[in-house]
Amino acid sequence: MKEKKDEIEKIKKFRRRFYNTHATDYDDMAHDDDFLEEFEGFIKLVKVKAGQVVLDIATGTGRYLIQMAKSGALCYGIDQSPKMLKHLSYKIKKESIKRNIKKISVGAADSLPYTNHFFDWITCIGMFEYYPLEYVKIVLSEIARVIKQNGYIFIDIADPFKIYAQERDWIFSYDLEKFKTTVGAIGLKIETCNSAGYMLQYLLSKKSLKC
Repeated sequence: MKEKKDEIEKIKKFRRRFYNTHATDYDDMAHDDDFLEEFEGFIKLVKVKAGQVVLDIATGTGRYLIQMAKSGALCYGIDQSPKMLKHLSYKIKKESIKRNIKKISVGAADSLPYTNHFFDWITCIGMFEYYPLEYVKIVLSEIARVIKQNGYIFIDIADPFKIYAQERDWIFSYDLEKFKTTVGAIGLKIETCNSAGYMLQYLLSKKSLKC
């Protein structure tokens, strides 16, 4: 167990260092066909309405957060990279969406600083592929805690059947049955799944409470 925790902390430190280094050029690094497919999948599945309270985990430079803010949502974002969030602050001013940004925080996905049942929507995009399933379970448990009973969750994981994921040893590809079991054990259910680029996108919700 300690070895797994140490591995996760090592990955977190590496990812934080990577994103701090590439904060200013990060948006120029992802404009290929895979990214466009992933963004189209997000637009198709994430139907945020004006006034809804949303959280974008691993928000980075805010490409998804900004899209939701433009839809009129009240947005919170969290990321472990201060420099990525600094770049996001410039983009918020440029896009004139400050009134829809409630709070942007430096923090970790495994310890969300929000009260229970607070959000209508939670997105976590482009993060799980870098971590083992054990960490994903921790993060999903936190997400389940802060999402409203009738809320929705949008996440993505690497598609284990895509060559891109298979050829890169730094990408974690999960056994899909184990992943689905993990989701169910937390009290979440899969509403739909979409293949986009080398990712699988999932729309999740909370399971109905039994009387």
